[in-house]
Amino acid sequence: MSGNLHGLSWFPHFPDKFVSWGQEIHLYEVRNKDDHNHSQKSRLPYISVNYLANESRYQYARCVAASYHSDQPIIAVGLADGKVGICNFRDTYDSSWEYTPRQQRMCTCLAWNELDANILAIGHDRHRNDTCITIWDIERGVPKETSNFFGVGESANSLCWDRNHRTVIAGMSQKMIKLFDLRQSNATCQSIQTKTVQGLSVSPNGNYLCSYVDSVITLWDPRNIKSPLRQIQSSKNHLQIAWCPTRTSLLSSLQRDSAYLTLYDIRSVDNENSGEIYHVKRQISPFPPKYQHSGKFAYVNCHSWHSRDFERALLLADALNILDFRLPATLHTAHSNRRKLPLLMQHPLYASAAASPSSTNAATPTQQLPTSSCSTNSGSCLDFISPGGGSGSALNVDYLEPELFELDLVDETRQRALEDYGIRPDNKRFADQHLTPYLRNVWATLLNVYSEERLTGLKATLGINLGHTSEALMASSRIESQLLQWPEGINNSNKLICYRSEQRDSALNLCGWVFEHELERFADQLFANKEYSRAAMICVFHLKIYHACTILSLAADKMKDPSMYRITVIALSSFNADRCSSSWRNQRSSANMQIQDPHLRAIFSFLTMEKDNFEAVLKEEGVSLADRMAFACKYLSETKLADYVTQQIQASIDSGDLNGLLLTGESLDGISILQSYMDTSFDVQTVALVAINYFRQEHFADKRIQYWIASYLDHLNSWGLWEKRAELDIKIESIRSSSRSSRTVFLSCNFCGKSVSNALLDEPRPRSTTTSTNRLSSCPSCRKPLPRCSLCLMHMGTMVNMSNGETSHTEVSSGWQTKPFSKWFSWCQTCRHGGHTEHIMQWFKQNSECPVSSCNCRCFDMDGTKPNTLRDIS
Repeated sequence: MSGNLHGLSWFPHFPDKFVSWGQEIHLYEVRNKDDHNHSQKSRLPYISVNYLANESRYQYARCVAASYHSDQPIIAVGLADGKVGICNFRDTYDSSWEYTPRQQRMCTCLAWNELDANILAIGHDRHRNDTCITIWDIERGVPKETSNFFGVGESANSLCWDRNHRTVIAGMSQKMIKLFDLRQSNATCQSIQTKTVQGLSVSPNGNYLCSYVDSVITLWDPRNIKSPLRQIQSSKNHLQIAWCPTRTSLLSSLQRDSAYLTLYDIRSVDNENSGEIYHVKRQISPFPPKYQHSGKFAYVNCHSWHSRDFERALLLADALNILDFRLPATLHTAHSNRRKLPLLMQHPLYASAAASPSSTNAATPTQQLPTSSCSTNSGSCLDFISPGGGSGSALNVDYLEPELFELDLVDETRQRALEDYGIRPDNKRFADQHLTPYLRNVWATLLNVYSEERLTGLKATLGINLGHTSEALMASSRIESQLLQWPEGINNSNKLICYRSEQRDSALNLCGWVFEHELERFADQLFANKEYSRAAMICVFHLKIYHACTILSLAADKMKDPSMYRITVIALSSFNADRCSSSWRNQRSSANMQIQDPHLRAIFSFLTMEKDNFEAVLKEEGVSLADRMAFACKYLSETKLADYVTQQIQASIDSGDLNGLLLTGESLDGISILQSYMDTSFDVQTVALVAINYFRQEHFADKRIQYWIASYLDHLNSWGLWEKRAELDIKIESIRSSSRSSRTVFLSCNFCGKSVSNALLDEPRPRSTTTSTNRLSSCPSCRKPLPRCSLCLMHMGTMVNMSNGETSHTEVSSGWQTKPFSKWFSWCQTCRHGGHTEHIMQWFKQNSECPVSSCNCRCFDMDGTKPNTLRDIS
């Protein structure tokens, strides 16, 4: 592979082959994961492939399309001079497989017919005396009949076929979409005026046609293309749009200079007599976690969906690297904006052989999916479509994450949001919330580590790998070593050395441990919390072996099965290290597999250690990271402690363990741990709330944190939890820097485009009552009237009081600043019609359609609020 790549594509009927093109055209085959005997290194660095062949006849291809032939991989290549060649990656040359237009100009687009694999639609640039669209049957030779040519004096910007494969849909001349029905001898043409013609794509079920231009995506119904169904506005211009072949509602988009893949889940409003549709937008980073923020990749330039493998795609990063990507399971759910029940994922349109009805291990959707996911009011739920078009076919669970069937993450997340999860983190609130022990322990650890408005980790506290910074100098106090004495009655010739310093004492406190003179009180507190074995372990680590025996003896009296505690007490009370350590050490490895309590295993590992080898204790993953770190701060030398902290941070990043924040604190490593946890658990709620509560310094502006917060706020919006959203917004604003950015959302005049509200607020001189009243109903800059209310037909901003028909002199004289909420501007985000908030609220108490007579928009169906829950806001 030489030079930059311009594009890539899977072969629809060869699931392991794909083609890439740029200066050269190459054919690759993806290696089987089960095949470990690779004789040669992969040709591509980020995907395991075998290089098969290349096409040398056509260089600098303008566009390439992979065909639907099932006998051999075939591509069509369009060149800048207008020539179109057919290539099967063989050495034979066939001149009948080349087409050259009568007038030389650029080939702009290609589209194969899925039903008849030999038919190819070709689009060319404009020439006043030639056509721009050619229909070519490659088996019959170069097309010559006039019925195969369309669009004289026009240009073809994009092409695609409808799902019946008999109609060509073309974006023409930057101003219209035309449909050519080829089922008749003289093909009929239907056209619609629109500028969104840069790309066309039809959904797998044929219900939607999407097109785009610049930053606008338009959705159409190809069966009735008179007017668009919806327009989607983006912040950046689009490079490519495509429907996922294995999902009927998933539309993907690539945007210029963006490292994210944008996904739109297109849904219909689940309300009777409504044809409105809406979308759920998601943006995901397709790069592996270790590369996402390392600068290895910057942008995504092209992508190609796999035709059969569920939600799998090839990605072209930075015009050089090809990645194999699969959507994470967190995107398999969407939400109804009308009801609070989640909509589960759709069944793949194409099933593999393992998912055939004859498979004994396959399970039907009705066996796996909870019945509560279907709407009882609408009488229908999402369809599971089989390759033949029927429903209820076997579902191959290899496609999907099993946790999605065992636990509804959406309901769990929403329930926590209702309980104010993470708004005010404290131990009392966590006890009342439905949290797993893991999350409860994580929040308790963070609460203990957070002090002086900063999440300070053990790494910074101990001054590890800080170089010669001021923090390192503060953490470089004198370290004292002390030779510990074993209790009387226990003979042990091993010298046990502990280390102390001001920083290590602070680290012990952050880990939840106390000083030695408070040990008994701390152990009693753990005993009261029923943490018997942990209390005994900490006592043994401080060489309080007899106190540990007392704790375990009392705990045995409270246990239904006290045998393990009784045996441990007997072993500890008669322990003689010099006499039995060798025999204990020989039995420890086998005994540890039978001892279920990790704290008891750590006790025996500590007592049978060899010199200062504490590896068995430090690797006991059943013991919390805080306890292991406290043990390391007590017994490890400076070098070993630094190595252990570094090792545990990397292990936390690799596994996504939030307990690793104890070590990293608020740092880039801490953000990496949150990202890894997000990739593993799909729990965007927790990572967003942790970032909001504890990442308050310069790292809060990290784009990963901002993306998590925005995603969680979108979840709250989709559930209609406006008050919870507002509480989080207030909390976010309180932790931002004091330098506030200028307001970017304001009311602007339709005529001059200047802000209406800013001009009123910035008025330097007081105005009379009459002047203020006039200014409220007109633009302060150009004096043009503001839009009228759809109901009272008075200009927006006019002081209207519907309760008593009078206007307060105070309200009028003070103008805009004292204007009540009932008189504020309110409008529909779809049709842009609106009026005074008070009037709009009263209208939608009894109606769901727009109050403008000529508008059929069902504005009220866009929200999740029911009429009987509307409150009087006047």
